[in-house]
Amino acid sequence: MRSVTWEYLIGTLFLIVCLIGGLALGRLFSPKPVIGVLRFEGVIDFNTAGYLIEVLDAARQDEHVAGIVMEILSPGGFATSSESIYYSMLQLRESKPLVVYIDGLAASGGYYMAVASNRIYVPPSARVGNVGARTIQPTDPSLAPQELSSGPFKLSGGSRFDFIQQLDLVANAFISSVVHQRSNATENPLKISAEEVAEARIYLGSQAVGVGLADYEGGRSDAILGAAELAALQQYDVVELGEYLGIENPAESIPRERAIRAMVAEALPDTVYLLDSRIPLDSYVTRSMIDEHLLSLRSVDINPTGHPRSATDKAPAFLHNLAPVGN
Repeated sequence: MRSVTWEYLIGTLFLIVCLIGGLALGRLFSPKPVIGVLRFEGVIDFNTAGYLIEVLDAARQDEHVAGIVMEILSPGGFATSSESIYYSMLQLRESKPLVVYIDGLAASGGYYMAVASNRIYVPPSARVGNVGARTIQPTDPSLAPQELSSGPFKLSGGSRFDFIQQLDLVANAFISSVVHQRSNATENPLKISAEEVAEARIYLGSQAVGVGLADYEGGRSDAILGAAELAALQQYDVVELGEYLGIENPAESIPRERAIRAMVAEALPDTVYLLDSRIPLDSYVTRSMIDEHLLSLRSVDINPTGHPRSATDKAPAFLHNLAPVGN
């Protein structure tokens, strides 16, 4: 009887040792959960949005990715692309923590992306906001003399009123999303009205935290710690998300100014933008050229005779040789 008892105890101890050893080996050799960092820098267009959405969808399905930090440095871009990214981020947030770190600038569409996250971290001197939409001034519908159409707006797509109404619809959707997401933020809810949001102001990071457009002042490391906290992680690895998932970014590193010019030049005339309002949409005359001309007017002599000058007299030099920017 005593022999059976000892055998039972020894067997039980052996099983316990095996269990503890297995757990220890599993923890030692199994891959740690990861916090994936995904950086978005530049203009939001169809190509950059496509890459970003692909990475977000892959991260959502990868069981080892426990949380995501998105770094944003963007003046915005196309309205449709910004909206697509926003909804992909919302979908990801339903299954995993998503934290945004604004690295200097998140204006217009860049901020639209940010409000889809669980938390927003921002340096005090960053630029945040500019909530609204814009487009090129619409022209009156016309029919080409060599063409026939089945309706008055077949060629133009609509009247001036239609374009203005569509711009309002896009802007209102953007404003409503910001108000909804930030009003329901658990960390630092929105403290200004929808009317104030619609003014499209650009705030410093410290001001954005003060009015509830961001949650915390902080940097990249703070955002990573925040994502780990939301994911309830003590041990984890930090990885570059696109590289970790094996998804190559096809976009080249293009200077922001050149990317904006190319985007505007290639867009349809009625394209709606969620783009920093300080950036001119005119693809023929750059803001620097206009500023240069305005400064030159200070040195122009007043016509002492009072006679009007001709249209070409004292005309700004850049108006004589207009060419689309980028050509």
